[in-house]
Amino acid sequence: MTKQLKILCGAGGTGGHLFPAVAVIEQIEKLYDGDVEVHFAGRSDKIEGEKVPLLGYKFHPVKIRGVRKLTTLSNLMIPFEIRSSVAKMRKLIRSEKFDFVLCTGSYISFPPGRAAQREGVPLFLMESNVNPGKSINMLSKGAAAIFTSFSDSQKFFPVSYHNKIFYLGNPVRQSLFSLPEKSDAKAKFDYDPEQKLIFIFGGSLGAGSINNAVEKNLDLIAKSDYKLLWQTGKNYTPQNDLPRNIIQTKFIDDMASAYAAADLVISRSGATTVAELAVIAKPSILVPLETASNNEQSLNAQIFEKNGAAKVLKNKELVKNLFSLAEQLLKNNELLTQMSVNAEKLANKNAAKNTAIKILNLINLK
Repeated sequence: MTKQLKILCGAGGTGGHLFPAVAVIEQIEKLYDGDVEVHFAGRSDKIEGEKVPLLGYKFHPVKIRGVRKLTTLSNLMIPFEIRSSVAKMRKLIRSEKFDFVLCTGSYISFPPGRAAQREGVPLFLMESNVNPGKSINMLSKGAAAIFTSFSDSQKFFPVSYHNKIFYLGNPVRQSLFSLPEKSDAKAKFDYDPEQKLIFIFGGSLGAGSINNAVEKNLDLIAKSDYKLLWQTGKNYTPQNDLPRNIIQTKFIDDMASAYAAADLVISRSGATTVAELAVIAKPSILVPLETASNNEQSLNAQIFEKNGAAKVLKNKELVKNLFSLAEQLLKNNELLTQMSVNAEKLANKNAAKNTAIKILNLINLK
């Protein structure tokens, strides 16, 4: 009888950290010839606290915050929160006897990652961005393997680590590999299949500068020939009445349909977003989050622009240039098609499966 495989994941804070881990777990469940029990550690007030229980996985909340740029009392409490969270995760690891721990970066993944190292449990790290974040950097020395989304990531690690770095791509949700027909997807959102559609989104919290650019250009959008599907994020409410060619929503559960309906995507350039854009082969205008602590979104966007898969705009350019650029692209079908082709060339469609296979091989279970 095949032994039960028990996994602890430290993944969350944003969908960009959570969903790649879920994609790998889904593949492990398919590949492993036996029962798989999956636990996640994260914050109950972040996306993982909502989504993980819905996926049927066990969830363990940890109390931890990221470091803020200003010196505050909450920053002074962070070392104590880390110590407490690591102790909680060590106790959980000893109790559950996990076969390995999988972490995807961000401060949320640090306690289970450090606990795995202290308890002698194999630790696997996934770095979605070009350059590794603080948690990945701090955990990388004791990791059994580091999986990267970009080949360029290797140069950010010491040479002595290179033999345990595997460039396999950023795992993408299984639902995005079978998109509905574009006409069916547009009909779902009550749009004419013959009209061009721009899909704008900024993640679960939205993107302030992008939302502001839409609000400042409502008159221009109202006179345009295209339609707009605008995901604002849960913390943003439009201040003005919207023209009839805009559908606004705070969150989109069915991203597959939203992507399928789009002729052009406008978004931030987080690692998971650009990986999804590559897999679904969509042309895009990328707006890097300039306050990202490691400048990772700018580096992600530069790779897509360099390869002809996207156009890149800075926050300060949006109000003036975003929709003039969007209209130029929508009027050039040949360019849109070429951008789609170029985006697909950057895709690693087997990233989740290959990562799952490598993990199972490294722990001698495949």
